[in-house]
Amino acid sequence: MRYTTFAAIDVGSHEVSMKIFEISKKNGIKLLDYVHHTTLLGLETYSTGRIGYPSLDKLCNILNQFKEKFKEYGVEDYSIAGTSAIREASNNIIFIDQVKKRTGFTIKILSNSEQRFLCYKSIALTENEFHKLIKKGTLLVDVSGGSMQLSLFDKSRLITTQNIKLGSLRIQEALNSMESRTDNYKNLVHEYIFNDIHSFSKHYLKNYDIKNIIAVGNQLSSFIKYLSTHNFGNVMPNDARISKKESITKKEYKEFYETISATSTRKLMYELDTSYEQASLLLPTSMIYQTIFSETQADNMWLSDITLSDGMAAEYAEDKLGFIPAHSFNDDILTTARNLADRYECNNHHSANVEENSLKIFDFLSRDNSFHSKDRLLLQISEILHNCGSYINMNEIGENSYKIVMSSEIIGLSHKERMIVAYVVRYNNSTFPGYTETESFLSKNDYIRIAKLSAILNLADSMDKSHKQKFKDINIEIRDGKLYIIGDTLEDITLEQGFFNMRASFFEEVYGMKPELRQKKTYKINEEND
Repeated sequence: MRYTTFAAIDVGSHEVSMKIFEISKKNGIKLLDYVHHTTLLGLETYSTGRIGYPSLDKLCNILNQFKEKFKEYGVEDYSIAGTSAIREASNNIIFIDQVKKRTGFTIKILSNSEQRFLCYKSIALTENEFHKLIKKGTLLVDVSGGSMQLSLFDKSRLITTQNIKLGSLRIQEALNSMESRTDNYKNLVHEYIFNDIHSFSKHYLKNYDIKNIIAVGNQLSSFIKYLSTHNFGNVMPNDARISKKESITKKEYKEFYETISATSTRKLMYELDTSYEQASLLLPTSMIYQTIFSETQADNMWLSDITLSDGMAAEYAEDKLGFIPAHSFNDDILTTARNLADRYECNNHHSANVEENSLKIFDFLSRDNSFHSKDRLLLQISEILHNCGSYINMNEIGENSYKIVMSSEIIGLSHKERMIVAYVVRYNNSTFPGYTETESFLSKNDYIRIAKLSAILNLADSMDKSHKQKFKDINIEIRDGKLYIIGDTLEDITLEQGFFNMRASFFEEVYGMKPELRQKKTYKINEEND
């Protein structure tokens, strides 16, 4: 049986960890070893904005120790990722260069959406409880050292997701100087986090009946250990059938929270056999979940020990070994985009028409063009959101659409992919810039990708300039070096044809053939029965 030994290294806010997996089509993803060391890179970044040399030195020593584990297990491939602690450090480029020089590892900085999406991938890779839970209102809460991600699922789809900078380590750093000035640190933490969580609940959860909470994140290993040791809920190491139970009721969680908040950090450290720094994060983390319980009508919380490293392994299994995930994330990405369009009151009928025509043009052109694997999806998202800026200002639709996309979290898209979508919608109704105007922030390849997608969107949008969806259907063909788009309609298409012709030159420039919009008139003959 063929298997691959893969290592996933997570350079996180409060610790650096490595999981080594054995991955095969027959047995799936099997954990072989898990090692982790406290580093508190995030504490330094969140307080000073930089990562100092002592922290760099400590990290490099740990990573070189990890390389010895590579030899022990015969690791064939690996991935190493950094999150908010490195992402937000002003000297992160220098930091990564030094790590590369001293260890040979090149750390990939993940955007927040990439980081959270990897965790989702791991949870949803195989059929499990997750797929049952998300059929009804379920809130997935991913708490890390730097922030928390709140993702609402309903009817097996991701409805919305929001990132809030309320990670356990960031909370601790923000309130550190105030702790000695209050007799009620617990209340101080609650006041600090309550408004953001309440605002999320008010804006995004009011129309949904939340039945379950799924908790994920690096903090949960200590949670699960404490819960199982003190017999809270069903979170036991094993039941009589040697199968893990991972749920806790609202009432049981409240009892757990009250116990944690009344126990000193030092006592928790000894009881959990962990570092003082790790134990000190239990209070802010537990309070986040308690506040979320109080803001929803959820009956149960399911605790998953999934971490970013598991997500990296899931992505590797999917991309390199052909694993097929049990949950379709492309559908989630599109649902998130549609919900965003609804929030900005986009014209759904117009968007659907532009989407249909764009995809037909894209699919026709894909026979002779080397599109990237995700370009069709990026075009689809661009179509859904191309008019969202009109909600803010009718005179600067493209610019405002660009700002909305860049300011919105679309889980499943990398920062670069979100940027591509933003630029496609930005230039939908304006002149496409020359490369010299964009070279400071776009590579040549990305510039070409944006141009290709923009040219298609421009044509499809012009075909519904009146927003009346005049074409019932379109056919596409190439004759004499021209691209003919033939629309079936009996209506007057003077407006659509005029704007189509205005945008045809840019399409010709990008694809090397002139597009023409033709009208096909199909008359329906009514026959009367004698």
